[in-house]
Amino acid sequence: MSSQIEKILITPATSILDTLKVIDEAAFEIALVIDEETRLLGTVTDGDIRRGIIRGASLQSPIADLMNSQPIVAGQNTTDDELLFLMTNRSIKHLPVVDRNNRVLKLVQLKDLIARKPRSNIAVIMAGGLGSRLGEITRDIPKPLLPVGNRPIIALIVEQLRRHGIEKIYISINYRAAKIKDYFTENPVKGVVISYLEEKDFLGTAGSLSLLPEPVQLPLIVMNGDILSPVNFGNLLDFHATARKQMTLCARDFNFQIPYGVLQMRGDELVDIEEKPTHSIFINAGIYVLEPAVLEQIKPQQRLDMPELIKAVNASPGGVSCYPVSEFWLDIGSPVDYARAHEIFAGISRQYE
Repeated sequence: MSSQIEKILITPATSILDTLKVIDEAAFEIALVIDEETRLLGTVTDGDIRRGIIRGASLQSPIADLMNSQPIVAGQNTTDDELLFLMTNRSIKHLPVVDRNNRVLKLVQLKDLIARKPRSNIAVIMAGGLGSRLGEITRDIPKPLLPVGNRPIIALIVEQLRRHGIEKIYISINYRAAKIKDYFTENPVKGVVISYLEEKDFLGTAGSLSLLPEPVQLPLIVMNGDILSPVNFGNLLDFHATARKQMTLCARDFNFQIPYGVLQMRGDELVDIEEKPTHSIFINAGIYVLEPAVLEQIKPQQRLDMPELIKAVNASPGGVSCYPVSEFWLDIGSPVDYARAHEIFAGISRQYE
């Protein structure tokens, strides 16, 4: 733990006045309330104190009366990109990092994470699907606008791209297209130019790339509009450049358990039995980088799904590379997935331990 962090550690008995002095002197705008073993008990900001004073709290009262006893925290193995994803989704400027015993390790500040080098690459978010697997949930709203935490899925994706220096984004739209356009008109993202690829017919998960109105000069990021994952797009682009393939797709490991005893047999003779084994495979994570030449394989107004394009590129001399995604990843394709997304964000403070 750094000496700077030690300056903002206080006990529950510290007075409100002394806590104000700690916050002012350390210039972190926050203090961490700990016990004798440096376990985090709560956090307090100058805003918390101001609101408490307005309600009549005495400056001599213990800070335990005003502290947030259920602060959002992150585990010690959380990557910078996961921290950034969490902080922007929860609209917080400070995030304590704790170990498995809830002891304070450090304090992360949003301002230290957001400096990203601008990149000239363009990104396309596929947001035109019906979302039919979600049933009534998407009857009146396109799936990318479904809220997770306090923002729509697609807003989280746009902000994530911006954080990694992507300043020009196209959104492919069809179903309930006007609602997506209205959202970004009312909630513009600073530093990002958003344009739209408007499908007249459903063109699949790759076909709308033929609607790009300008020649693409650099590798193009393409991703589905229902994916939640704090992928580092800078690292992904660097990996793609090193791989020297025509396409890079993100691969996510997927574990599943067979709920039965699995038999190994030789003819009608039992060799062995394995009870409820778990298998691990890699799946397509729905995030891609395409060389400009790949777009030449997509005919105008041709319905084309990404698996077809992947197979065509893989059969060509250029080939396809796979980038393993180690960060958390969730494809919101069903009501169960959507409920899971809410669970993750409700308990996200413990997702990274």
